[in-house]
Amino acid sequence: MSIYEQRTQVRRLLDDSNPADAPTAYYALFHPPARSTLHVLTGETGQVDGFAGCFQTGIDLFRPLVTLACQDAACAADALAATLTPGRPYILFANMNQLPLVGGSLQINNHRVLQIYQLDSRRFEPVVNVLVQCKITDDVPRCWIDSGGLQAVSGVNWQSPAFAEIYVQTDTQARERGWGQSVTSSVVQAVLESGRIPLYLVENDNVPSRRLAENLGFVDTGARQVYADVVYLGHPAG
Repeated sequence: MSIYEQRTQVRRLLDDSNPADAPTAYYALFHPPARSTLHVLTGETGQVDGFAGCFQTGIDLFRPLVTLACQDAACAADALAATLTPGRPYILFANMNQLPLVGGSLQINNHRVLQIYQLDSRRFEPVVNVLVQCKITDDVPRCWIDSGGLQAVSGVNWQSPAFAEIYVQTDTQARERGWGQSVTSSVVQAVLESGRIPLYLVENDNVPSRRLAENLGFVDTGARQVYADVVYLGHPAG
């Protein structure tokens, strides 16, 4: 079965218009096919019970990213066994509801729980800063301030037809100047103009990052995504 046929099946499990599903849906449905591997589990009557996917990304050239959507631990174990290599390290990036299902298959060395924020466009007021420079390459925006040897950069980690996840990085010595908010505002505006909804993923204890997002009009959706360093142990049934 081709990956395109597999993606048609996976669509029955994911709502790519829902911010809770959006990060998983990007990789499962829209990541470049040549760098994507999917395994879909179906029942006797043809219903789709779950899937796991493995994806080559720029996050880590030596550790593929893994995501999944399964209904129970048995489904997760079978899907991961069909997709991963025992003893190999991976990055797990999935909805938080999948974490309790994978403990028998994955050694989780550490994990972060990310809040999924979505922009409320009614609250967004663009920040004007003449220092901001922007470039759009292949429909992907990147904006930055480079002044006095210090930088603030914002861009897009991934984008689907409906959403784009925004990131921001600011040099430590450049913080408290409003640069991070300025460059992020410019990326938000570009994403909106492309017809997509901006998302922002952040840990709860990262107060400055949450404050930046909230000041721009992002609101917590209540959805949670897990990002974890893992090693695949093999099928728990042996």
